[in-house]
Amino acid sequence: MKSIFRLKILMSVLLLTSCMQSTAVMSTADAPEWVHSEPDMYPNFKYMSATGSASKAEQAKARALSNLAKIFEVQIREVSTTSQDTQSSKKDGVETVSSSARVASTVNLKTDKMVQGARIAEQWQNSADLTYHALAVLDRTQAGNNIRGEMSELDDKTEHALDQHGKRNDALLKIADLHKANELQQDRDTLQKTLKIIDVKGKGSPARWQLAELNEQLGRELRALPVQTAIRVDDIGGLSNVLQGAAANAGFNVGGSGYQLAASLETQQPIDQGDWHWLRATLKIELIAQDGVTVIGYQSWPLKVSASSPTQLDARMLKEADKKLKKELLNSVLGFAT
Repeated sequence: MKSIFRLKILMSVLLLTSCMQSTAVMSTADAPEWVHSEPDMYPNFKYMSATGSASKAEQAKARALSNLAKIFEVQIREVSTTSQDTQSSKKDGVETVSSSARVASTVNLKTDKMVQGARIAEQWQNSADLTYHALAVLDRTQAGNNIRGEMSELDDKTEHALDQHGKRNDALLKIADLHKANELQQDRDTLQKTLKIIDVKGKGSPARWQLAELNEQLGRELRALPVQTAIRVDDIGGLSNVLQGAAANAGFNVGGSGYQLAASLETQQPIDQGDWHWLRATLKIELIAQDGVTVIGYQSWPLKVSASSPTQLDARMLKEADKKLKKELLNSVLGFAT
């Protein structure tokens, strides 16, 4: 919903800009070629274009600009999803892409950047049915420059993160810096694939750092970080194995002396609703410094499960805790360090 709201705001801004800058003349003559085909004045190798029609002129312009933005959204989503195919999984015949949330976020963020400069170039009204038509255009060179500017910012932030990584002595802080650099370059990789689509030559702007190398380095440093696991409260039983499994899944060196990763799972009284039963709990983790006393960070999540039999609740709650830790543990620990 937030992305839709932001896109509507963006379209409103672009529409106001186009109204002030467009010198297009309304006409009731025969339909111009851009209503049904590529506009001669704005060829595809130089411009990206889209049309919109409506019963009102302002609405037609808004639709044209919105359709132009959708071109970017589709292109970014396609190349981003393709780039993450190696991280997909299939269960019960349903395929899941682990980075889908990141892809969507990147699409929303980068679309705003790239459509800056779009304008309404032509307008026409059909004298037969009084329908308004509008042509929105965006210079490919300008769009490419917008993307390159965003990529340059990501590279600057990556360089800063890697510089910090080289200067630090604390192993956890070094890992956090490296993880940040990795995330920044993943965003850049998405933009590079999109730039190659917009760029007539199809080259884009190659990265200074290789994602595969950053991933490998991050994995090495995670495996070198000693982490002990501990359980504070476990109202169900089995949380120790879940925590160790999640820590190992995140890449930590479980069992060595160093940082302590503690967890607790506190349940409430089960709720009996006759044929259905509910159980609520709070899952907590905290990271303790190597001195064994200082709490570096703390995170908690509310959990809720249901079942037709009360005997199923504990097992389902433990499974839910396992799912949450495997999804959130690494990012939480890295967040503690920043």
